[in-house]
Amino acid sequence: MYHITVPDYLVTLGDSVHWGQGLRREHKLHAIVEAELVKSHPGLVHHFLAHSGAIVGIGATVTRQRVDGEVPIAYPTLVQQVEAFVGDPADVIAVLVNGSINDIDIRNILNPFVSQAALRAMIEEHCYDSMRALLEIVLARFSNPKARVIVTTYYPILSPLSRPFGVPFLLANEGLALPAGVDPIAGTNIVVAKCMQFWQESTTALADAVAAANATLTAPRVLLADPGFTEDNAVFAGDPWLFGLANDPLLSAQDEVAAQRRVACDLAFPATDWATREGCYRASAGHPNVKGARKYADAILGALGS
Repeated sequence: MYHITVPDYLVTLGDSVHWGQGLRREHKLHAIVEAELVKSHPGLVHHFLAHSGAIVGIGATVTRQRVDGEVPIAYPTLVQQVEAFVGDPADVIAVLVNGSINDIDIRNILNPFVSQAALRAMIEEHCYDSMRALLEIVLARFSNPKARVIVTTYYPILSPLSRPFGVPFLLANEGLALPAGVDPIAGTNIVVAKCMQFWQESTTALADAVAAANATLTAPRVLLADPGFTEDNAVFAGDPWLFGLANDPLLSAQDEVAAQRRVACDLAFPATDWATREGCYRASAGHPNVKGARKYADAILGALGS
């Protein structure tokens, strides 16, 4: 009689953070996690479904064909990513989950005209409500009690330690600018305060969503993985764990796959949509660099080993 070995599955869901925006595959957090897990799970099969721009998408009905993962597109949503899993859920040992920043929209975080009260409401709606609803879907789909669900937190895009001169560059990349007539330092401080608010309040909201999900289980199996960013790891800070933009006339992208992404952006967006193309070319700005991705991987592996 032949013995058939059933593989274990790792499932990765999420947005550009889990996709690994701007990174070569060997530097992406999911590739690092996979390489480590395969040591103890020979034959591990990785169902990788994350992509740049993905929204959680609770209640969304729009569908769109997937494009190159470097191109920020909202669809497939995280809910649709769960539905796209092919395999036996009983064989899944770990599910990596992140999301909600694209539901909020980074432009609402960076836009100085969006109030902190409005941002707080968005964080509550998407980092808590949407994530809690998503985790219910994930737990129902991957119901194996041995499967661990790891939810990762975000980071300070800008912080008080970010060099002020760079902030307008990051805003310009998103089609934004500081308010006319406002002192540049005061305007920069508004944007930085909102970035700090998003980092701190989203971390709390995601932790609360994890706790709410575990409260529905007999044995908790949803874990929060925090990569440990500090203010000094923000864009334009002293020890950035995030890609920034080059201080040149073109505000060039600083990542490892900028040339390849440019080709993908041109295929995804018509030349008439030049603004979207330009943003796509620099989509790595504000995303984990090699060091940042490694910190994420270490946090996930630490949670899985806990």
